[in-house]
Amino acid sequence: MRTSPRILAAWVVASALASPGFAHADDQAELEKARVAYVAKSYAVAEERLRALVDPKTGPKDAQLVAQARMYLGALHVAAKRREEAAAAFEQLLLEAPQFEPDPLSFPTDVLNAFIDTRATLRERLSAAAQAAAKAEAERRAREEAERVRHAEYVRRLEDLAREDKTTVRNSRLVAAIPFGVGQFQNGQRTLGWTLLGLEAALVAASVITVPIYTTAISRRNEEHALGDPEKKAQAYADRATAAYATNLAVLGAFVAVAGAGIVQAQLGFVESTTEQRTRPLPAQRRAPSVTVGWGTLGVEGRF
Repeated sequence: MRTSPRILAAWVVASALASPGFAHADDQAELEKARVAYVAKSYAVAEERLRALVDPKTGPKDAQLVAQARMYLGALHVAAKRREEAAAAFEQLLLEAPQFEPDPLSFPTDVLNAFIDTRATLRERLSAAAQAAAKAEAERRAREEAERVRHAEYVRRLEDLAREDKTTVRNSRLVAAIPFGVGQFQNGQRTLGWTLLGLEAALVAASVITVPIYTTAISRRNEEHALGDPEKKAQAYADRATAAYATNLAVLGAFVAVAGAGIVQAQLGFVESTTEQRTRPLPAQRRAPSVTVGWGTLGVEGRF
């Protein structure tokens, strides 16, 4: 089947019209028409064409053309004494194209001044917003750090409480009546307890030492008497025995006095109960069971 020359020509024209280059040329032409209308002070016509160009649905995809259209739209608002609308148009332009610079030969001074003022105001707003965002982020991080510290302290205190094992021990009056500093140790007076223990032990040792001295002296005295005391030593041994006996009684008396004083002191300073605090280790954390999947005979291998 042969294609008609008319159909082929129509297809060529339609393809050309639908191509990006043709669409760009058409948008450029629309922008030029809007510019001519603006220069001719046909503001209504210029605004209609410019609004079509900046509309996301009907406008071009070329960001540069859109930026130029917004610039002329802002200039049109300045010429019409609509300062707020002009500032809004320039602000939108700068948000979309921050590096845009208008042609100083294409716009009057009041338009350029309005554009510069809007850019300065926008920069201040953006700077303030950036500072506010940075401050908010710093505050957020500070709150998170404070919360982390509080949580760590809370966990530490819980661990300390978990490690502490306090036991209350009831003291006994009967134990407080035992000499050698036992009552003082029970009352928690360890220094005094050790002092009494050492002193009373020394007195008991001294008393024990005097016993063989006494018995030996008595034995030797009796032997001298049996021999008729030829060397006259019986009296000397008797005196030695008497001295040992007296020393023994004195030491025993001192022991009784010191032990009695210790018992009295333990009763007067009696402590009803004491609290013992021990530290116990925390239980080890249990690991979750792991499962290994393989291609063995069963396909699954459990590892615990």
